[in-house]
Amino acid sequence: MKRISIIFFLLACLCISAQQKENLNSSTRKFIDGADFTQVDKNWNVTADFKSGIGEEVSFFPVEATNLKTNQKIKSIQVDMDAKYDFMGKSRRFFKTSWLDLNEVEEFIQFIELYVIPNIKDKTEKKKSTTYIFNSKEISFNFYIEKNTRRISIYLKDFGVIDNDHYFWTESQVNKIPELLDVLRQIK
Repeated sequence: MKRISIIFFLLACLCISAQQKENLNSSTRKFIDGADFTQVDKNWNVTADFKSGIGEEVSFFPVEATNLKTNQKIKSIQVDMDAKYDFMGKSRRFFKTSWLDLNEVEEFIQFIELYVIPNIKDKTEKKKSTTYIFNSKEISFNFYIEKNTRRISIYLKDFGVIDNDHYFWTESQVNKIPELLDVLRQIK
């Protein structure tokens, strides 16, 4: 009887853990992963691209995914990251796709309008810095200011956990943040 209770407890813990992980992904990822046949329409006319000096790139663009069996549709912002990292002394490429759901897009617009754009030209005092962080289910967008330096860092998440080994950052592309805002507004 004791063994049955322990086995039941362990199975319950596994089920709860799996459900919690599922809730950490975007509705778009769940929609695409749950469909047997999916069509994803991308609008390449409306993109915000950030490039680093070493050839890395992050692109934001609107998409509409369709479940071809049920004809259900979902709109979101797709985020494609093509980054480089070093592994055992060799440079490797890393590509990943994440999504921002519509409700997260609204929050991201507010974040950029209220905290990033007004501070895009700000400077800090010596030995001080400021970081503005937006977290969604699948991305983390950081805007960092230190003295005259401004930096964007974009991290993609796996089940809500930030992947600190594979991320994108740039200082030269900060002036493109208004383009990102335009892309986000296109999906509304």
